[in-house]
Amino acid sequence: MRKLIGLAIVIAAGACSAPTRHETVIAGEPPPAPSATLPRAPGQFGPSLLAIKGTMPAGFGDTLADVDTCSTCHPDVAAQWNASSHSFASFGNPIYRANIEITRTELGKPASQHCGGCHDIPLEVDRTMLGDIPPKDLRAHSGVTCRVCHGIDSVTTDGNGGYVLRAQPIFTPDLSDPKSIERHKQSATLRPLGADVCGACHRGFMSPDMGMPVHLSGLDEPTAWKSSAWTGNGMGRVDQVDKQTCLDCHMAPEAASKDELAAHGGQIMSHRFLGGHTWMAGMRGDADELARLQAHLRGVASIDVAAVIEPGPTGTWIVPADGAPITPGARVSLEVVVRNLLVGHRFPGGVLDMQDTWIELEVRDAHDRVVASSGTQHATEIDDPDAAGGAHVLRSFPVGDDGVIRDLHQMPEFRAIAANQTIAPRDATVVRYAMDVPRDVSLPLRVEARLRHRSRSLREQRAVCADARTPAGRAFFEGAEGARSLTLDPCRAEPITEIASMSTTIGGPAPAPSRETWERGYELGMALTGEVGEKLDEAREVLEQARALAPNDRARAMIDVQLGWVASKQGRTEDALALVARAKSELPKAPPVLDAIAADALVRVWRWKDAIAPATAATQKAPLNLQAWIVLARVLGSAGDDRGALAAARAGLAIQPRDPDLLRSQATALRALGSPLADQALAAYERFRAPDDAAQLRITCADLSPRCEREREVGHVHLMIAPR
Repeated sequence: MRKLIGLAIVIAAGACSAPTRHETVIAGEPPPAPSATLPRAPGQFGPSLLAIKGTMPAGFGDTLADVDTCSTCHPDVAAQWNASSHSFASFGNPIYRANIEITRTELGKPASQHCGGCHDIPLEVDRTMLGDIPPKDLRAHSGVTCRVCHGIDSVTTDGNGGYVLRAQPIFTPDLSDPKSIERHKQSATLRPLGADVCGACHRGFMSPDMGMPVHLSGLDEPTAWKSSAWTGNGMGRVDQVDKQTCLDCHMAPEAASKDELAAHGGQIMSHRFLGGHTWMAGMRGDADELARLQAHLRGVASIDVAAVIEPGPTGTWIVPADGAPITPGARVSLEVVVRNLLVGHRFPGGVLDMQDTWIELEVRDAHDRVVASSGTQHATEIDDPDAAGGAHVLRSFPVGDDGVIRDLHQMPEFRAIAANQTIAPRDATVVRYAMDVPRDVSLPLRVEARLRHRSRSLREQRAVCADARTPAGRAFFEGAEGARSLTLDPCRAEPITEIASMSTTIGGPAPAPSRETWERGYELGMALTGEVGEKLDEAREVLEQARALAPNDRARAMIDVQLGWVASKQGRTEDALALVARAKSELPKAPPVLDAIAADALVRVWRWKDAIAPATAATQKAPLNLQAWIVLARVLGSAGDDRGALAAARAGLAIQPRDPDLLRSQATALRALGSPLADQALAAYERFRAPDDAAQLRITCADLSPRCEREREVGHVHLMIAPR
């Protein structure tokens, strides 16, 4: 038998699965030359990564824009698509047009192909994005059509339009010939690609390819989803949900008519692609689509007034808040927890700096008079976002080279992300609301908390509304009316969706509990785990209280895991390892989070060799989790195993090709191995690493803006405003 003297783990590229295989080195034989995984460079449609297979026929963009031909056999699918955001992805969407024109003005029209590879494919393939866009051209009002998605031949994990489109048209069948119909199905099927198709455009980034001086990641649904419990690759907590893909959530089956030839059992996969784009439905006056979108949004996250903190030198925590005693004339704090329950990526998702999901909190006395409020109707942000009492908004905050927040998606001016308050899958965040209780208040107080959603902020709507009234804006509206037989009004009030709400009473008898106390404490502790290190004892205290109430071993293990993260972040290595061992004894099967905590705790004290086993186990149990590969590559490199570090880095880069941590690990390993590819790998890292001045820009932002200073911290304080 041949003796094995080396072992490297390699992950096959692919989004839905990542089977491992082992490369073996045979005794007496030289090891294979190291390879590198380098990000793809843009091609003919750069900065977009869109590519074409074959020779495009004349008028290819017009062919892609044709939906009517498909609708003859697929009327239900076409009608659903016609109401979807995919069909309004291009210049016929006034939100998109206002934003892309910023890019076209500041960076030049060729740079707008960055957007066109996902939003404007019929225009892109005909190179119309390089010039002025005809307002009445059907291609400018088609968006992502049937022939685009169903014409995709292959995809990569790059994003920014990382797919290959077949130049050969989808075969049109003869309905009297079964073989012809089967050929059509084979021509149009996407089943081998699955959810990877979505990731080609729902991962986006800005880079020097656009003429920008920095690389910044934008939306990235694939990484969040792949690394989550929804794929079985979650490493943040003990969690168990049914596996879900993009298609399961956004293309759930819908009843079909007898005329829909793609129906099976009276149903068709919905082509509405329901998400959070309520504004488009609202500006079209599409009540049915709006109702579907709002139903889809309700309940995807939860909100809870989880605790009251009484005044004092250290503050007394009362968990849960229900019935907490209140002292008139004192300042008290309310801990509000929001948890992402059902969204498989960050919540809210999409382009994170344009999101407008916020918390409203209102406190009323025994006579139903408002005592204090925060963020009601989100009205403060439109004119003075730094005003006291402003809403807590779940969004990211990009800044320019002056450190000032860019609120209107001025993408060419982005230089760093000052803060990101969106929530990862199944994760939770906490926001603290301080209020001064009136001395003459009539107790008890009723606290009402709401999580509300608009597609875009009021400031964004005001800008889009103004742009729509320009001559160019009116010309595109006329084009939309001609191409789509519809009327758009972006100046109409945006729909507001209440995603979740709850109420409780403080300063009096506690209401009947809506959920188990231990669970509410667990979610609060989970959220507090994300706080800065100096405040982590708050999480520890809350979690230990919750554990004392936990009803069974699984609940105790869930809490022990969060306590393990706290111990690791505080540098209490042995405590973290002991908590991992205790959680393991409480569970029938050890989930990857236990390995992740053990590796994290050991890495923080530079016990690299000890960290190899748990870091490796984490990648084996959660092979699609990007963070698992980042940690393993770092651990192996620090322990002197350069080949192992290279293999781990490349495995992670197969999931996210531009992750700077993995690009650095790859370059470092190649340099140590003396590979001629080291220079190329280092150049890739230099191109896609975080900007040098990102930290200074965040500091400047905090100095310039009270909002920025507040939003940079997890668990920050909003001061509630008393009525005038």
